[in-house]
Amino acid sequence: MNDAEIRVSDSMESISVEQLIIEGLGYFEISCTPEAVEKLSFYVHELARWNARINLTAKRPVGWMIRELLYDAFFLGSVIRGARSALDMGSGSGILAIPLAILYERVQLFSVDRTLRKIQFQKHVQRELKLGNLSLIHDRIESLEPLNVDALLCKGFGATSLILQNGGKHLNVSGTAYLLKGRTQEADLYPGFVLEDVRRYRLPGNAKEYQIFIYKKLLAGKKTS
Repeated sequence: MNDAEIRVSDSMESISVEQLIIEGLGYFEISCTPEAVEKLSFYVHELARWNARINLTAKRPVGWMIRELLYDAFFLGSVIRGARSALDMGSGSGILAIPLAILYERVQLFSVDRTLRKIQFQKHVQRELKLGNLSLIHDRIESLEPLNVDALLCKGFGATSLILQNGGKHLNVSGTAYLLKGRTQEADLYPGFVLEDVRRYRLPGNAKEYQIFIYKKLLAGKKTS
């Protein structure tokens, strides 16, 4: 089934999956090729198809997945421009790693999750889309040798201290952790990191407010201010 055959309800009108993707990319000023849009569309369709059989994420309509999940990846992509490598910690169905691997072919993405079925789904998408810049790892993040990446990405993994404790060792010196959080959560201090920024943001077509906590890894011996 191609994208033209699938449309999602959007208030009073029907909008194609591809059009929703294009609108989200435009909102965050991300330029991409028609081929990339097609790949993003394939990913969303496959996520919905697999999710109907096995539990990968919340069972919601395709339009919801785009607005609530894919748009978060687009937002993050607009923030981490310039990173040469990134680790998606607790990646689940790959909602951050896969779209970023599609949009930024020169960035090496590592996707780590301890749940086998979720990594198997990501491997299916990786194979179909030939994503050579995406490395998939089925393991616990704390069990891995350091991956030495520029950026640590995390959405909904848990407490900030736990994320930085287990994921921080994978960052290069002066690397940056980008943590997507809810509106009411508060940023914490953690040894070896400095809280650089807290930004509130909204996704297109969504009245909810979210936050991103940005932590910079300190040089060894430096103290958190």
